[in-house]
Amino acid sequence: MSIDIYSVNEQGVGAFDGGKFVEQRAISFPGEKTAVDRVGPLFYWAWGKASDVSEIGMHPHKAFEIVTYVIDGLVEHRDSLGSLETVTNGGAQVIQAGSGVYHSEAFRRAGSEAMQIWFEPHLSETVKKPATYHQYEHELFPLSQAAGATVKKVIGGDAPIQLDTDVRMYDWAIEPGAAFSYDLELGRSTAFLVIRGEGVGNVVGRGQEQAQNQEQDRKTLSHKDFVVAQAVGEAQALHLVADSEQGLRIIAIDVPEDPGYALYRK
Repeated sequence: MSIDIYSVNEQGVGAFDGGKFVEQRAISFPGEKTAVDRVGPLFYWAWGKASDVSEIGMHPHKAFEIVTYVIDGLVEHRDSLGSLETVTNGGAQVIQAGSGVYHSEAFRRAGSEAMQIWFEPHLSETVKKPATYHQYEHELFPLSQAAGATVKKVIGGDAPIQLDTDVRMYDWAIEPGAAFSYDLELGRSTAFLVIRGEGVGNVVGRGQEQAQNQEQDRKTLSHKDFVVAQAVGEAQALHLVADSEQGLRIIAIDVPEDPGYALYRK
């Protein structure tokens, strides 16, 4: 099995607008402290919270695909395409930067909590496309429930967000004491952040989630942990069990280890 856990102390940090918006960076900018440099085409992942109304001023992007996923609060987007939009709890904003775009973000409510995640498509192709911006409200995303777990599909499959980069993104909510399994594919990595609660997790052979001989391999998952899981040598599953009192909420991203094109070296 392969499951690597990075505590909050092993991840990077960042701040904007005089410290009004503070980020935990699982995957940071070049030269900064980071848990890992990248996971396949996933090359930046920040999770931040605003202590007060705050703003990140206009700045440029080119070629990359940028997803802002709002956990809670009110996030405003403004860009050089003429967009001025706001999104709230469970919604997402998507920039496909293409040939270039400037944008800014503002957190219009104290306590607003969001993630910004950057993906790397085939740069020599996407840089030739015009930049685009799209917004998605929470109600547009498909939800499914089974055995104490709610799965929200954010990117890929039948989710409304489809990127040039091969990405699957989920919001998993696991009730206290419940278990949840996600099938891992060879050649892909599943990275996730524990944004609420506690629990345990391991990688097991598919169909073996309840096997007693897997108990010793379980690893503790704590609030703010960043985890990277991979299948090794056979069909396997990521198996999660939520704490009996707190439950678990996890944001997970599944990407290929090798997307089939050269990745930019930071």
